[in-house]
Formats: sequence, C-alpha cells, structure tokens
Amino acid sequence: MRIVILMAANFPVKNMTLFILWLFGLISRVVSNLKFYAMNPVKQRVICHWSTEIKYPYNITYGKGVIIGPKCTLGARSKISIGSNVRISKGVIIETAGLDFSNNLPYSHVSKEIIINDNVWLGANTIVLGGVTIGEGCIIGSGAIVSKSVSKHSIIVSAKNRTMQIQNINP
Repeated sequence: MRIVILMAANFPVKNMTLFILWLFGLISRVVSNLKFYAMNPVKQRVICHWSTEIKYPYNITYGKGVIIGPKCTLGARSKISIGSNVRISKGVIIETAGLDFSNNLPYSHVSKEIIINDNVWLGANTIVLGGVTIGEGCIIGSGAIVSKSVSKHSIIVSAKNRTMQIQNINP
C-alpha cells in the first residue's frame, strides 16, 4: 500500500493519471451528447448526461441552453415542454404518467402534460408530476415533489414530506 501511495505522489504517474481521468471525462461528454442527439433531433443547444433515461423522446420539446444532469428520468407519455435556460439537477424525475386509482384493479395509466417555463432550476432529486406548469424563473429545492402548478418567480422547498412555497420573487 505504501508503494502505491509513493507512486501516486510521483510527478509523472500523477500527471498521467490526471490526463487519463480528463480523457475519460471528455469521452463521456462526447458519447453523452451523441446519445442525446441521436434520440432527440433538436436544433437548440441542449446538454444531457448520458445516464439520463428518456421515455418517449419525440414528446419532449427543449428551449435553448437546457442542461440535464446525471441519473434523471424524463417520462413523456404526454408532452413535456422545457423552456430556455432550464437547469435540471442530478436525479430529477419528470413524469407525465401515473395510475388512475378511481377504477378497480388493474389500475389504468393516465398522463398529463408538463410545462416548465424559461429560467427554471430543478434541484437534485426533485419530482415533477403530470399536469404541472412551473412558471418562469422558479427555483424548486432539492427533494421537492411538485404535484400542483407553480406561479412564476417562486421558490419551492420540501420540508417534513410537505411541499410549500416559501417566497415569491418579483424581479
């Protein structure tokens, strides 16, 4: 173990390791973009991590400057509209479909459109459910479950399993 530590501290070994990590990061970004653009023929500049799961990609529209982080899920059984300059952090789930509990087993699927307007930030592990419209300039805090529409320039956080609007920002 001591030899490995001494080798890692060695200047050529350290630099070679950093170069290899940089190269793998670059390859990962290129593959990620190729996968996204193969599935989504969009003309805008969109960055999407390769680990993002996209269901029904033809039902999703993107604005300019959208960034989708790793391990996200975009389930677009109904239409998902994502505005410009939207940031979707790690682990976010945007799902238009759900189960209709008003009928008997087996429950049928229902889906509703989701609209995310311009300049929205969805924090890590946020869940956005069908039928929701998120207004322009909103910040949705990490772990929030958004099941109702949000007015523009709002900050939404989740505390003790309850989602609440804590502030409305007027620009």
